[in-house]
Amino acid sequence: MSIAVVYGGTRENGNTEILTEHAIKGIQVEKIYLKDFYIRPIEDLRHDKEGFKDDHDDYNSVIKRLMVHDTIIFSTPIYWFGMTGQMKNFIDRWSQTFRDSNAI
Repeated sequence: MSIAVVYGGTRENGNTEILTEHAIKGIQVEKIYLKDFYIRPIEDLRHDKEGFKDDHDDYNSVIKRLMVHDTIIFSTPIYWFGMTGQMKNFIDRWSQTFRDSNAI
């Protein structure tokens, strides 16, 4: 089994990262810190006949790293009752990948 952890926090060694590290202790995982990548917000082009366009950001490189894993753990602090902005942008773009086969 191959596991990746996607960290959505921006504070290095923050509470969420410490808790996640405790949960995965002794397990080999690929760690992806979204704060290290530039991922643009989604532009809703679901109804555009050309579909979604490449945003020329780091999203495709992150999603390609994730696609080789069997299990993905999302680790994010809760800000104002929701995930961080970095994680929200990533999840929004990920939904685009599921919808549009030409997305990556």
